[in-house]
Amino acid sequence: MTYHIWTTATPRCASLPLSPVALFDPGIRIAQGVETRHHLSIANIVNALFKDCVFTCQRQAMPVFYLHSKSPDSDGVSIDVQRDRAVTAVDHLRKTVAAKLSIVLPSTITFHQSAPPDTVLSDLKTLDTIDAILKESTVAILISGKKIRPVPGPTGIPHIGGYSEIYPDFMGNYQRLLSKYGHMVHVSYLGKDVYLTDDPDCAGAVLSEGEFYRKVIGENHPLFPLKMTIPNGLFTADSDSPVWSTSHKFMMTAMGAKAMRNYVRTMDHTASRLVNCFNEILAKGESVDGFPWGLRVAGQTIGEVAVGIDFKMLDSSESSVAKLFHLIGTNLKLAQTLFRKGSVYRALPNPERRAQKQILHELTSWMDVEKDRTLREQHTKDMPYSEAAVSTSSLLDYMLHATDEDGKKMDAMLVQENVLTFLGAGQVTTSSALAWLWFCLATFPAQARKLYASLIAAGLRKDREITADELAKLEYLDWFIKETQRLYNPAFQPTRQAQKDLIMPGGFLVPKGAQVTVALHSLMVNPEHWKDPLTFDPDRWGTEAVRKRHKLAYIPFAAGGRGCIGFNFALQEIKIVLARVVLNFQIENVTEGAVIYDPDFSLYRPLNFRMKLHRQVDPDEVQGGQDAGAAAAPRANEVEKIQAPQPAVGSKALPRLWAVHASNGGTCLGMASDVAAKARQLGFPEVTVVALGDSPLADAAKTKEVAAAGANFFLVCVATYNGEPPDAALSFSDMLDTEMRAGNESRFSGINFCVFGAGNTQWGATYQAFPKKVDANLAALGGNRIFEKGSGDANADQDSDFTEWRTRLWAATAANFGVDIHGRPQDSREGGRNLLTDAPEPNSDAVKIEFLQQPSSGAQEFLSQPPIPDFVKVTVQENLELVDPDTPQPRGMRLIAFAVPEGFTYREGDHMEVFPENNPDVVERLLVSLNFVADAVFTVKEVGASVNQKSLAALLLGRGPITLRELLTYYADLAGPLQRSNLQVLASFLPADDAKFNALRAALSQASAADATTFAEKNRNFSALLANHPLLAEALTLQRLLVALRPMQPRRYSLASSPLVSARLAKLCVGVEDERVTDHAGLCSSFLKSAPVGYVVWARARASQATFHLPTDPDIPVTMVAAGTGISAFLGFLEHRRAQGFKVREHGGRTPCRLYYGTSYHDMSRLREVLSEYVEDGTVLVEAAYSEDTAPRRFAQQVLTRDAFMVWSDLSNGGHVYVCGSGARVGAGVRRSLLGIAEQVGGVADPDAWLAGLKKEGRYSEDVFG
Repeated sequence: MTYHIWTTATPRCASLPLSPVALFDPGIRIAQGVETRHHLSIANIVNALFKDCVFTCQRQAMPVFYLHSKSPDSDGVSIDVQRDRAVTAVDHLRKTVAAKLSIVLPSTITFHQSAPPDTVLSDLKTLDTIDAILKESTVAILISGKKIRPVPGPTGIPHIGGYSEIYPDFMGNYQRLLSKYGHMVHVSYLGKDVYLTDDPDCAGAVLSEGEFYRKVIGENHPLFPLKMTIPNGLFTADSDSPVWSTSHKFMMTAMGAKAMRNYVRTMDHTASRLVNCFNEILAKGESVDGFPWGLRVAGQTIGEVAVGIDFKMLDSSESSVAKLFHLIGTNLKLAQTLFRKGSVYRALPNPERRAQKQILHELTSWMDVEKDRTLREQHTKDMPYSEAAVSTSSLLDYMLHATDEDGKKMDAMLVQENVLTFLGAGQVTTSSALAWLWFCLATFPAQARKLYASLIAAGLRKDREITADELAKLEYLDWFIKETQRLYNPAFQPTRQAQKDLIMPGGFLVPKGAQVTVALHSLMVNPEHWKDPLTFDPDRWGTEAVRKRHKLAYIPFAAGGRGCIGFNFALQEIKIVLARVVLNFQIENVTEGAVIYDPDFSLYRPLNFRMKLHRQVDPDEVQGGQDAGAAAAPRANEVEKIQAPQPAVGSKALPRLWAVHASNGGTCLGMASDVAAKARQLGFPEVTVVALGDSPLADAAKTKEVAAAGANFFLVCVATYNGEPPDAALSFSDMLDTEMRAGNESRFSGINFCVFGAGNTQWGATYQAFPKKVDANLAALGGNRIFEKGSGDANADQDSDFTEWRTRLWAATAANFGVDIHGRPQDSREGGRNLLTDAPEPNSDAVKIEFLQQPSSGAQEFLSQPPIPDFVKVTVQENLELVDPDTPQPRGMRLIAFAVPEGFTYREGDHMEVFPENNPDVVERLLVSLNFVADAVFTVKEVGASVNQKSLAALLLGRGPITLRELLTYYADLAGPLQRSNLQVLASFLPADDAKFNALRAALSQASAADATTFAEKNRNFSALLANHPLLAEALTLQRLLVALRPMQPRRYSLASSPLVSARLAKLCVGVEDERVTDHAGLCSSFLKSAPVGYVVWARARASQATFHLPTDPDIPVTMVAAGTGISAFLGFLEHRRAQGFKVREHGGRTPCRLYYGTSYHDMSRLREVLSEYVEDGTVLVEAAYSEDTAPRRFAQQVLTRDAFMVWSDLSNGGHVYVCGSGARVGAGVRRSLLGIAEQVGGVADPDAWLAGLKKEGRYSEDVFG
C-alpha cells in the first residue's frame, strides 16, 4: 500500500515495515484524514520505525490566489487548501479568500486558471473544484465575473466636479447615474466623494454594521450638519460610540412589540381627530396641502407618545402646526442646505449655522421645561427598562426612569437628545409617507377603491375603534403601503463608512473611509429585481415572484444594526391613519401642474401636492369585500395598472440680481459683467450691473426697499489697494464704519449677498483687507451671506481664482433654486450643454457699428479727447536713464519729467496714472493679419446688454469716430494677459461646421476651462495668440473683436516730485524690463522709455492713502525704506523737505530724517548723484544696501535692523516710518524688522498689536506694489 503524505517540511521517502499510525509531525497529514497527535519529526518516523514500506511524500498544496489583473507575486496570498471533494469545500475556500483579500461577498468569487491580465475574461478557464485548484500554483480570481476596478462615474467639470450630476434633482440623478454606470457609482464634488449603490447585495454589505461598514457621521456624511446640533442622538451618534450603544439598548425595549400594542389606542384617537378636521374641510369645499396635514397628525401622535403633550394641532381645521415642529423642520432644511454647500462654507460664519444655534437653544430650553414638568407631575419611580416600557406615561418619562441590568440610567443630556431625535424622526418621516399615500390614493383610484373594499371586508367601520389584532390582518392595506413606500419612500440615502479598502460585488474597489450611500429609491425600482418597477401595483406583493425576491430589494427603513428603530411604530401609525382616512374619504389631486418634490428637505416629500376631499361611499354599497362591484372595487385582475408618476425636483423663483463692482482699474467691473452674463444665461429674470457706491447697498432707504420687495441677491466684486478701498468705494467704506460703530445690526437685514475680493498677496498683511471688511460687515449688519467669500490673487492667477469661485457659486445657486444647468428636461441629460461651464453666447450682433466716409486725421483726433474721463494731456520734458550702460544685469530705470496743465494737482507721495500706447510694429502686424484698412473710420452706435461692460465695445460706445489703427494703438489691450472668459468668447466665434477650426477650438476651450498655465506661457497676450494661431483671424470680424477684447488700462506710478518745487511739473521713476532677462517687455514702461521730449501722453493724478504724506511738523522723525523703483515716492519726499527747508540734526535741524535704499548693484550713478545732493545739503541721511554686490547679501530692511536702537529712539519720539517698493520683499521685510526691534529693543510683549496700533495712528504707512 502506498500512503500519500503532504507536509510543509522537505519531502522525504523511506521503507516502513508497519501500518501507518497516528505518529506524525504537526505539519503532516495522511490523505485518509488521520489527525496528528504526537510531535515526532519526519526523520524520526522514517529512520527509527519503518524500513520496508514505501511512502511517496508530496509537498502540501499552497496555491497563490490573486485578483486577475494584479500580480500574483506582489499581490497574491498563499492559502492552505484542504482536499475535499464536497462542494462546500469550494464555498469554504471562497470565504477564506474573501477574508484575506477584503472581498465583501464570498459568493461573488470565481476561481480561474492564471492568464495574462489582458486575456479576454470569457477565455479564462474556470476552476470549480478543489482538485482543479490544487493542480495550479497560481489561481486568478474574478468578482462577479469581472476584474476589480474603480467605481465608475462621471468625470465632472472643473472646480466643482460632479456637483451638477447630483444637484438639484438628487432623486432623479441617483437613478440616472446608476442606470448609466451600473450598480455602483462614484461622484466627486467640492472635496466630497460620494459612492452610490442600488444593488441588494451591496446594500446588505453596506448596511451590515460589521467589519466592513459602520455608521460614522463625518464631514462627508449627509447627516453631518444635523449631527452639529444633535451629536449624540440615536440617529446621529457614530456606531462605535458608547452613547449609541446605550441609546440603542434602552430604545429597543421602548419600541418593542408589547409597547406597540399600548400605542394603538392613542394612534387611533389621533387619526379620528384628523377625520374630524377633514370633515370640516370637506364641508367648506376647500382643498388643502397634503404634507402639513400629515405633519399635524404625525406630530400630534409622537407628541403624546414621546412627551405626553397634546399639541392641539387637530382640534379643528383651523389649528396650526405647533412651533416645536416648525423648529424641527427648519433645522432639517438647514442641515440639508449646509450639506449641499460643503465643508468650506460650513466652516465660515454663515446664517444657516446661526439659525441652527438659535433653534438648538429654543429646543434645549423647551426640553428643560418638559423634563421638569414630567418629573413634577408623574412621580415615576426608577424601574428596569422592560417594566418601564409598558408602565411609564411617555418616552420622556421612560428615559428619565428606566434602568439597565446594572441599574444605570441614561445621562440627562442623552435623554434630551434622544427625545428630540424621536420628536423629529417620529413625525417627519411619517408625515412625508402619509403625504405620498394620499397622493397615491388620488393618483390610483382603482387601487384606492380596492383598498376601501378590503377594509370593509375585514369588518372595519369608521365609527368603531381599530384594534391591534385587526391591524395584523389587513393584507391589502399592507400591500398598498409597501407599494407606496417602494415608489415614494421618504428616506432615500442611508450612508455608511467603509472601515477598510474593500472589493464590492461587481469587482468595485471602495477605499477605506469612503461614505457609501444606498440609493433606496433606485434600489426599490431596480428592474433586475422588480417586474414593471415603475408601475403602481399593490397586488404584486401577493405574487410568488415578490415573495421570493432578494430580501434586501425592499428596505424602506434601511437594514442592519442601524436600521430605523422605530419602523414598527411608524408602520402601525401609518396603517391606522390610512385606514381611518380611506374609511371616510376619497381623495382628489387638485395640484396645479405636476407634483414636485422638495429639494431642500432632508427627506423625500411632495412640495406642492394639494388634495380635495370627497365623502366615501357607504359601506352597504360595497358587496363582497374585495370582489365588490363598480361602486367599490373591481376584481384583482381587472384593476388597471398605471405607471407611477416620478415627481420632478421643485424649484424656486430666481431673485433679482445685482452684480456690484468696485475697483480702480476696472478689473471688478469685468468680473461683475461676467457674472451678469452667466446669471442671464441661467435664467435670472432681472440682472443689474452697478458700481458699489451707486448700488442699493449704499443707500439705507433703497436697501430697505429692496429687502421688502422680496428675493434678492447681491454679488459683490471688490478690490483693495494697500489695504485701502478703491476710490469709488471710499464713501461706502466710511458708511460701513459708521454703521458698525452705531451697532446697527439691521442695516442690511433681508439682503442676500456674497463677496469676491481681488487683491495681491505681495501686499502682505493688507491682502484682501477691504473685501474682507465688506464681507464681514455686511454679515455683522444683518446681511445673509449665501456663499463663502472668494479671493483672487493677482500675484498668481486671479482669473483662475475667480473662475473656480464663480463656478462653485453658480453650482450651489443652481441647486438652491432648482435650475436645470443642462438647459433641457431632467430626464434627457446625456450629452449637450452644461450651463455652468459653457460660456454665455457672446452676441456680436448686439454691437452695432457704422463705417464713415470721411478722411482720418490720425493721432491728432485721438488727442482731442481722453481715452478715460479725467485724463489730461501731459508733455515729456525730460527722459533720463538712471542705470549705467555697463550694468551687470540688463535692466532700466527712467526718471521722466512731464509738463502738466492747470488743474493737475497732487501732493507728495501721490500717484500718476499713464495711458500707454501699443507698439507700432505690433499694430501694423495685426492690421495685416485681421485684414483691416488702417485708416478706415468707424463709430460704435449700439451695445446690447449681453455684452460685457468691460469690453472694447462698451468703452467705445458714444466716443465718436476713430480709425482702425487708432483702435489697435490706443484702445485695444493687445499686451495684457488673456483671461479665460476672453478665450471662451474667442472659441465661440470659430465656425462649428468647419473642421479646420476644430484643433484651435479645442485648444481655446481647454485653456479656458482648466489650468491655462502652459497655454498662457505660449500665448501671453492677444498679439501672441494671433501670431501663434493665425487661423483665428479668419473668424474675427470687427464686431467680434470689440466683444472679445478688453480695453487698454492705465498704469499707476508713484510721483517722484513735489508741487512745492514746481506745480506745473511732475516726475516719475519707472522700471523697465529687459527682454533679454524677462522674455517680454512691459507695455507702459517700454512706451515711456521710448517717449521723446515733447511727446504728448494722457495722464491723471491719483491720491495715495491719506497717511502716505510727510508730517508738517519738523520735529517729527522720519524714516523711509525703499527698494528698486520704490525710490520714486521718496524722491518726491526729499524735494518736498528741501522746499520746506527741513534739515537733519547734523545740519542744524531738529529731528532725524533717514532713507534706507536697497538695489542690486552700484550701477545708478545719476541716482547716486541726486541723492548725494540731498545728503550734502542736510535734507536726509542715506544708507544704501546692494544685494548683489555684497556677501552675504544685504537688503534695506536688514540695515534698518542694524540701526535698531536709533530706529526705536525715533519711534519712541513720535517718529513716522514710510515704506515703498515690492510688497512681497521690502514691505514684508520691513514689517518683520520692526516687529523684531519692538520685541528685542523696546520690550514690547505683543509686537503685532503694537505695529497695528502704529499703522492706525498713521505713523506706519506702506505704498507697496505687486
